[in-house]
Amino acid sequence: MSRPFRLYICSDIHASERSWRKLLNATKANVYKADAVLIAGDLTGKALVAVVRGEDGGESWTATVLGQRRVARNEEELVALERSIADLGYYAVRVTPEERAAMEADPALVKRHFSERITHRVREWMALAAERLEGSGVPVYLMPGNDDEFEIDPLLAESTYCRNVNEQVVELTPWHQLVSMGWSSPTPWSTPRELPEEEFLDRLSMLLKGVRDPRRTVIMTHVPPYDSGLDTAPLLSPDLRPTVSAGDVLRGPVGSTGVRRAIESFRPVLGVHGHIHESGGERRIGDTLCVNAGSEASMGILRGYLVDLGPDGVERTLRVEG
Repeated sequence: MSRPFRLYICSDIHASERSWRKLLNATKANVYKADAVLIAGDLTGKALVAVVRGEDGGESWTATVLGQRRVARNEEELVALERSIADLGYYAVRVTPEERAAMEADPALVKRHFSERITHRVREWMALAAERLEGSGVPVYLMPGNDDEFEIDPLLAESTYCRNVNEQVVELTPWHQLVSMGWSSPTPWSTPRELPEEEFLDRLSMLLKGVRDPRRTVIMTHVPPYDSGLDTAPLLSPDLRPTVSAGDVLRGPVGSTGVRRAIESFRPVLGVHGHIHESGGERRIGDTLCVNAGSEASMGILRGYLVDLGPDGVERTLRVEG
């Protein structure tokens, strides 16, 4: 009898240094005995944190992190402060009070710093993955998500270890192919990688038409299928605030109808998703098991799913965290 092929699945690491290192360490130590790692998008972070020198007239550095003022009085404390910012998934930028004022007045300057920090961290992450995992025998298949700027694509392409599988069909297990789509359906925030539902469905369907056997296919889309229970999030008002009724935040489905229609049409064995951090879990759509590991990367918690695939389908699932 063939041994099942074990996938370790996660998503939405969002630049959290602690979570990325946890993933690499767990893979290197073979903690979960995984045969391959799938990362379903959103590798990069969303915010810069100014670390300001001499704001109090001295030589110390100050930063506001999660609403709290932090002070570093020497180089050792400064490095620790920047590491704590990176662990949250933010990007620290060292500035003078004058440089911070210039950034506050010029969004283009902020954008430039943001792009520099994003590309720097992704380049570091790809190098660290090659250093830690070379020789482990565990491939890492990843893709950008809707929040990831296009500047990271060349860095992913240059990686000597991690493979960007966005909009590709690749061999995954001895029995299954992997189809991946890192774009999302439209969101309220107009993020970098969004497509109208019909175009999204067309692209995904074209990929799925190229597989040997749809029933022996794993589909990895950053956005989960609509109304699957893996896409429940606060419903927003026109000014992007959570909608509240009788003191409770209203929640509802925000996933992709294109993904759902593709799953219903092609019936892949497994759907791998992310995007909605608070909707981790597993659900079935017809014959397809769909999983969303969820994400608490900003808290340094790495959430994941273990899925054992055999020639006849999914044999076992287990949600894990570390």
